[in-house]
Amino acid sequence: MAHAKGRGEPVPARIVQKKEFLDRVVAASGAGRSAARPIIDAVLEQLGEAIAAGETLAIPPFGKARVSHQRDVRGSDIITMRLRRKSLDGADRLGDADD
Repeated sequence: MAHAKGRGEPVPARIVQKKEFLDRVVAASGAGRSAARPIIDAVLEQLGEAIAAGETLAIPPFGKARVSHQRDVRGSDIITMRLRRKSLDGADRLGDADD
C-alpha cells in the first residue's frame, strides 16, 4: 500500500492493467506498439518466472526485489516481494510490493 503524502496513513494502490502499462511503455520509448508488445510480453514473462523461482532481482532503475514463498492454510502459494529503490533524492526507500 502507498502512503498519503506527508502522512503515515496507508491508501489503496491504484491498479494498472496490462494495456495501460503497454501504452505507458510505448509512449516512454517512442517505439511502435507492434514492435514493443512482444518485447514487453517477454520481459513480463521473465520477471514472473524469476519471481516464481524465488530469485532476487537487481534491475536498476526498477530496484532490488527480494522474493519469499509461503503456503497459506488452504495450500495456496503466497509470494511476497520486497522492493528496495533509490528515491529521486538518491536515498534508499524500502517498500512492500505486495501491499
